[in-house]
Amino acid sequence: MEDATKHQESVLAIRQIARANKWSKQQTQEAIDNIQQYVIVITDHLQKIAFAGKGFQEMTGYTFEEAKGRNPKFLQGAATNKLKTSVVKEQLTHNETTEIILENYRKNGEIYLCKIIIKPVFNINEKLVNFIAYEQEIAA
Repeated sequence: MEDATKHQESVLAIRQIARANKWSKQQTQEAIDNIQQYVIVITDHLQKIAFAGKGFQEMTGYTFEEAKGRNPKFLQGAATNKLKTSVVKEQLTHNETTEIILENYRKNGEIYLCKIIIKPVFNINEKLVNFIAYEQEIAA
C-alpha cells in the first residue's frame, strides 16, 4: 500500500510541476510513465532540484528536503569522472538530451554507479523550463 501511495504522490507532484511550467501532455505522460522504472529528478532551468521521486532517498541517502534547491552535482565527488561531467554540462548548455553513467556518492560517502538520462523540458511556448533526469543505480 505504501508503494502505491508514493507512486500516486509522485504522479501528483509531476502533474503539478508540469501544469505550473506549461509542459506538453506528451512530456507529462512520459515522466509519469517512467515513475516505476526510474528515480525521477526534476530541476528548474537553472538546474536546482524541484522534485525527487520515490527511490531517491533509498539510492542517495538524502531526503527530498535535503536535496531541494541544490544542483544535482552535489552527489558527485573525487571519483566522479570530470571529463564525463564536462561533456554533460556542454550538452545541457546546448539543450541536448544526454545519457551517462556516473560515479555518485551517497550521503554516507559510499560510491555508487548511476545511469542517468537527462532531457531538457520546453514549455508549450518552446521556452526551456526544466530538466528531467531518469536515474537508475547499476551494478559495478
